[in-house]
Amino acid sequence: MPFLALPALFAMLLGGAPRPRGPSVAPPPSSFARFVDTYLDTFARLHPSIAAGNGIHTHDDRLEDYSAAGIAREITTWKALRAQLRRFSAASLTPDERVDARILDGVIDGWLLEQETLANWRRNPMLYASALSDGVHNLMTMESAPAPVRMRRIIRKLRGTDALLRAARTNIQDPPRLLAERGLVMMRGASGMLANDLPLAFGAARGTPLMDSLMQSAARARSSIDAYAAHLERSVIPRAHGAIGIGGAAVARRYRAEELITLPLDSLLALGERELAQVQQQFRAAATRYAPGEDPAASWARVRRDHPPRGGLVAATQRIVDSLTAFVVARGIARVPPNERVIVAPAPVFDLGFASMHASPPLESTPVTSYYYITDARADQPADEQNAWLERYNYASLTNTSAHEAMPGHWLHATSMRETPGKVRRIWIGLNPFPQPSSGQDGWAHYAEQLMVEQGFGDKDPRLAMAQASDALTRICRLPSGIRVHTGAWSLTDAQRCFEDEAYVAAPAAKREAERAVYDPTYGGYFLGKMALLTLRADLQAAEGAAFDLRRFHERILRNGIAPIWAHRQLLLPGDTREVIH
Repeated sequence: MPFLALPALFAMLLGGAPRPRGPSVAPPPSSFARFVDTYLDTFARLHPSIAAGNGIHTHDDRLEDYSAAGIAREITTWKALRAQLRRFSAASLTPDERVDARILDGVIDGWLLEQETLANWRRNPMLYASALSDGVHNLMTMESAPAPVRMRRIIRKLRGTDALLRAARTNIQDPPRLLAERGLVMMRGASGMLANDLPLAFGAARGTPLMDSLMQSAARARSSIDAYAAHLERSVIPRAHGAIGIGGAAVARRYRAEELITLPLDSLLALGERELAQVQQQFRAAATRYAPGEDPAASWARVRRDHPPRGGLVAATQRIVDSLTAFVVARGIARVPPNERVIVAPAPVFDLGFASMHASPPLESTPVTSYYYITDARADQPADEQNAWLERYNYASLTNTSAHEAMPGHWLHATSMRETPGKVRRIWIGLNPFPQPSSGQDGWAHYAEQLMVEQGFGDKDPRLAMAQASDALTRICRLPSGIRVHTGAWSLTDAQRCFEDEAYVAAPAAKREAERAVYDPTYGGYFLGKMALLTLRADLQAAEGAAFDLRRFHERILRNGIAPIWAHRQLLLPGDTREVIH
């Protein structure tokens, strides 16, 4: 059955009896639940580095098989699983399972697009570098098992390095130059991680035979990685002329598969243009409230210079998160787990980034400690570089980022998913450029930013509204950049100009945002997810009238897990047939 025939199939699946009440004793797993377990184990076997981030550790000691034969077997496996999935009848599935079946069908189609149609394993060295680094990094940073167990898994995983890189040498012939250059940087990063960060992560084992074995394995892997990096630099990059664009049909298919968004690309572009104008006006209005008569760009530059001092960043972030938490509780925005607190911590020396929520994946058999990591400026940096780094942590932007990453964003979402039915809506993919439903995950977190401003956090400080609008404009510009770069309508310079001119992003960051479009063509999912949530909220409020309760809406969304907003619509408005954004 072709993918485009699916709406009729799933319209049938979503009909049926009301949700049954569960018995007091849990029934044995349904046949669909057993299928999901099979799917997840297969997913973990094929892509163990991604599965580890989902809390699935059954194949932590493996590396991906990117040989041509391995990819052919993977394609056959996905097709067999899809055929098995489509044999489930409506009568055999609960309402939750019908939604989950539609999500899985889309994700499988996304994998087939990735491996069979686009064949990025032939054009993107970043995939090979990610396979090497991400799984090892997860075993370093997430205490999903005792340290000796995780160390042994890394040793066994690294034994596959030579085979992985042989496949890379064979497969990668004429990639887009940007992907080859990014792959080189990531390969060097993987080598550096094994040399410098791995011993820090397991410092307590220093001097033990196991640590010696781990570092010997890392040294052998590094030798192969360094040799392949040299091959990329000398033999691949100088002759890398592969086309960047994957074409509009592929971008549209990814949005259908990952996000279950069926709007034509022209309609998505029109939506982006409309919202860009509206949010720009919101930014200018907030700037006028902050500094009447001053140029909005100058006002924003002044706001950016107001940031915590070096050394005080983590404490300042913790205060902001605690204030956001107290506000969420006081306003009844959503239930916050009692006796739990978002823990803000300095990013480990081997995990430097900007700001990131390392939440315990809901499928971890034993939850691990969640941390909201913040990277301070380095003491050895010149003062001007420290200030440039800390400007990104200005108090207004830090508040907006913390709403996204922690409260009521990713952290609250992750804790709420402990109660999500089944397993399908408790996983995230999270590795570009693989299929990764982001409209339900980052769409919620992006919605959380706007929600805090809507609800008046910070006494309606216009600086917070400016920060929220600034980040929103960046997410909006991602939508046309992903579409127009891959349809050939824009060059990367055109995309960079959108971020600079329309979203007030500085040139270096705007360049990075534009380049992301090359390997993440559907990164407009952040913006589309937020818009779809706002649409759903309005539609549910219209349907329920005076009975609508904002807190109840939020808690139902959070409990229903990471899912394309189409799935949330079906769970909250059963039988709804409207587009997710209308």
